[in-house]
Amino acid sequence: MATAKINSSNSTLRAQINSSDSSGPKQVSISVPSAVVSQTFKQLNDVNVTDLVDGAMIQYDAASDKFVTKNEIITATGTLTITGGSF
Repeated sequence: MATAKINSSNSTLRAQINSSDSSGPKQVSISVPSAVVSQTFKQLNDVNVTDLVDGAMIQYDAASDKFVTKNEIITATGTLTITGGSF
């Protein structure tokens, strides 16, 4: 029987493998997750936070296909409708 302990630090994987018999493990494999984990909202690929200030709001911009931060909401028609969904 073999047991393994895997630690990851700074994108480096380390494995310590212990075996209870003298022949040792016959095969060892380590799988690296395929997804990249973001630690903050700003690290997401579909978010643009170049104009981020205190109190900013998040708005989707179809032209850039990204979420952007806005400091104010501007409407060309003079009517502003905010829909937060149905609960």
